[in-house]
Amino acid sequence: MSPTIIAKRLFDVHLDPGEEILYVCHRHIFVVLPDLLRVAFFGFLVPLFLYYLFPEFSLFFVLWFAVGSIKVFYLIFNWYHDALLLTNISLVKVEWNGFFDRASSRLEYHNIDGISYALRGFVRTVFNYGDVQLGQVANSTSITLLDAANPAKVERLVLSNQEHFVSDQNLKDADSLKNLLTVMLRHHAKKNGTATQTQKNQ
Repeated sequence: MSPTIIAKRLFDVHLDPGEEILYVCHRHIFVVLPDLLRVAFFGFLVPLFLYYLFPEFSLFFVLWFAVGSIKVFYLIFNWYHDALLLTNISLVKVEWNGFFDRASSRLEYHNIDGISYALRGFVRTVFNYGDVQLGQVANSTSITLLDAANPAKVERLVLSNQEHFVSDQNLKDADSLKNLLTVMLRHHAKKNGTATQTQKNQ
C-alpha cells in the first residue's frame, strides 16, 4: 500500500537521512485472521456472555475484555510491522517481534540479483498471497517477505523502482562526469591557454 503519515512515522527509525518510503508491502491479512478471530471469540464474546450471566463480576470481565483488546492490538501491530519498505534508494525488510525487539535489513537496488515469488497451495492461490524472495549480487543470502499480499504486484514494483533508481543514478553519474571534464578543460585552458592563443604566441 502507499505510505500513510502513520506508516512514515512508524518506519522512520529504519530509514537513512533523505530516504523516503514509496510503497509498503505487508503480509496478507488472511495470515493473522485465524488468530484475530480466536482472540475476538475468547477475549470479547466469552466475557460479554459471562457478564450477561453474572453481572456481579463486572470488574473481572472488564479486565478480561481489556486483556483481549491488548492481544488484538499486539497481533495487528505485529502484522503491520512485518513489512518490506520500497524506498527511493533501497529495499528495507522490517521485522517486529515485540515492543523491544525489532530489526531491519537493507538491500540496495543496484545489488538486487533477481526477484521471484511463489504461490503454493489452494488457499494461497485463491487469496493471492505468497513468498517474495530477492537475491543479492555475489551473495548467497537473500531477503524474503513471507505471505506477501499480491506478490506479483510486489515484484513489478521492485523491478520498476530498481529501473528508475538505476536510470537516475546513470544520469547523475553522466552529469558528474560532464562537470568533471568541464572543470579539467577550464583548468587546462587557464594553465596552457586556448589553442588560438597558443598559435598566436608561436
